[in-house]
Amino acid sequence: MYVSHEWTDYSQVQDLYADGHEMASHSVSHSFGEQFSTKKWAKEIAGQREILSAYGGVKMEDVRGMRAPFLAVGGNKMYRMLWQENFTYDSSMPVYENNPPSWPYTLDYRIFHDCMIPPCPTNSYPGLWQVPMVMWQDLNGGRCSMGDACTTPPDAEGVYKMLIKNFERHYTTNRAPFGLFYHAAWFTTPHHKEGFIAFLDTITAMDDVWLTTNWQLIQWLRDPTPLSRIKNFAPFSCNYSDRPKCTTKKVCNVWHKGGVRYMRTCQPCPETYPWTGNTGVNSPLNDP
Repeated sequence: MYVSHEWTDYSQVQDLYADGHEMASHSVSHSFGEQFSTKKWAKEIAGQREILSAYGGVKMEDVRGMRAPFLAVGGNKMYRMLWQENFTYDSSMPVYENNPPSWPYTLDYRIFHDCMIPPCPTNSYPGLWQVPMVMWQDLNGGRCSMGDACTTPPDAEGVYKMLIKNFERHYTTNRAPFGLFYHAAWFTTPHHKEGFIAFLDTITAMDDVWLTTNWQLIQWLRDPTPLSRIKNFAPFSCNYSDRPKCTTKKVCNVWHKGGVRYMRTCQPCPETYPWTGNTGVNSPLNDP
């Protein structure tokens, strides 16, 4: 889940995290960042990590990745920030290389694909992963970097066919990870959800397909484990007993942008609305 701050229900964040979902940073203000400085990127991306921890009950060390708002990456300034702030990966760059599809890669070396939304990184950031957004094709031949940007078929059967078509391009070639990237609103249309669930039913019945978070994926890439031992592969376990669910949800009334904001959380309410440079956490990311 790539979470930006404004209007987020942090009690729901805590419950999803407790169920095993991975939380990643999508920035505080959800602004175009092509011109951000490294420091500004840190306030936006690492600042949202602090907010997820303070109000969503997410462990700081579990917020390992990011996606840039509007997929507008910030070139070397953004990737330098990720490296300095000890993030593990970014997943913001669409790639056309989809026959066969691109595998995730580290930024030890120059990116091997076209920079579709510049500026892209040109320097080396050893050990920092890129989980590329391998482009899909809809049933009309159009391309999209997120599932909900494709032309969506008008019925559940068509949605299922589009998902299977793109999945099989990965499954029948080089087995590169198949990313399922959507905005949540896409699922509010009933036939979208119906087709998607039918697709999940198909692939989860397969013995060599696994649904993972990006962090689980990266751990497997670091330690490729064969199917014969995969059930004992610790990163794929589902024990999240150290992540408590939200039991006492509260609504905090805080002032922001000339009005009252209602912020749901299971954690203590902030005195002021958390924002870029003012996360409510004692941190060098905050303005004096």
